[in-house]
Amino acid sequence: MNTRVVADDGVSEEEYALYATAIQQYYLSPEARPTKFLMIEERTFKYDFTVGENDEPWKEKHKGLNIEESAVDDYETKNSQKWLLKKDDFKLPVKHSMITDLDLKAIFHGHWGELEWIQYYRRFPESTGFIMLSRVGFNTAHTQALLYIGSRCGPGCGEIHFLFLEKTNGAWVVKKELRKKSFG
Repeated sequence: MNTRVVADDGVSEEEYALYATAIQQYYLSPEARPTKFLMIEERTFKYDFTVGENDEPWKEKHKGLNIEESAVDDYETKNSQKWLLKKDDFKLPVKHSMITDLDLKAIFHGHWGELEWIQYYRRFPESTGFIMLSRVGFNTAHTQALLYIGSRCGPGCGEIHFLFLEKTNGAWVVKKELRKKSFG
């Protein structure tokens, strides 16, 4: 897989609108942990479904959803490399910031243990961890979308959501969580 990081000019306004929809539903809803500050990973993230589960969540179990192949192809193509996201393009109702690869490497050094998380929260005391986002894959008509959103918040703490969204009456709505997993 290509791990080259591409500048942010390829991420569309529509993708940022979907990010805002998903972030508000999963991290700012009344059921979510109360937060006044969000930390978002600066580069996009592609969850590797082949590790441990060896499947593709848009296939077989979810045949009844009629996910168009063009959405899957677009998701795979866009997520074959990492993209930089821009803080100012996120339209969120709470304060937010971006965490860089350099910040993550300086704090965690590839280890996600308790001491590293203590260091993280000393540096970002208002944060409740950080959110990871993939690029959004759209079908040709831009009426369906696939999106990974996940978080890390401590040793064994975090979650993954792989979402299938549809545009209904001009607004994006989560139609189905194709994959969900919580840690801790």
